[in-house]
Amino acid sequence: MHRIVAMFIVILLLGFLIPFANAHHSYAMYDGSVYRVFTGVIVRVVPNAAHFEFHFVPLNDKRDALVRDEKNEPVVWVIQMESAGEALRQGITLESFPRGAIISMGVHPRRDGKPAGDRGESGIFQCPKGTPPKPGMHCDSVAGSKSFGPGVIPKETWKPAR
Repeated sequence: MHRIVAMFIVILLLGFLIPFANAHHSYAMYDGSVYRVFTGVIVRVVPNAAHFEFHFVPLNDKRDALVRDEKNEPVVWVIQMESAGEALRQGITLESFPRGAIISMGVHPRRDGKPAGDRGESGIFQCPKGTPPKPGMHCDSVAGSKSFGPGVIPKETWKPAR
């Protein structure tokens, strides 16, 4: 009898916990209606189980210098992506994105203006080592670039605040 009661309690608890397994968190902090498109240099990759992250510094429009703030420090963007398992299925690993790699991708930026965002459905393109794209272009335009995951570089829809 105790065994039946214990099994009933386990089944009941699982019934309460399963709905929360998919309720990871809200994406309300990101503006999903807007894409910013960046080409930048990887400074760190964080393979968290919940969300793979890219930390990168955007390149300027000429593609010959890092974007810096008013203190002349590189502006590091943190991009949250899919789970590490899904990233692996798409070929996204620590080894495939070494420090210094030049990438291009679309980002749903944070609503509060902080340099962070979510990848959304954007493709990720990596330029060949040591070959940045031409001014104003992205890695998908460079011969020999690699594509990771489904998707393309989206059209930029972000407009700077005035």
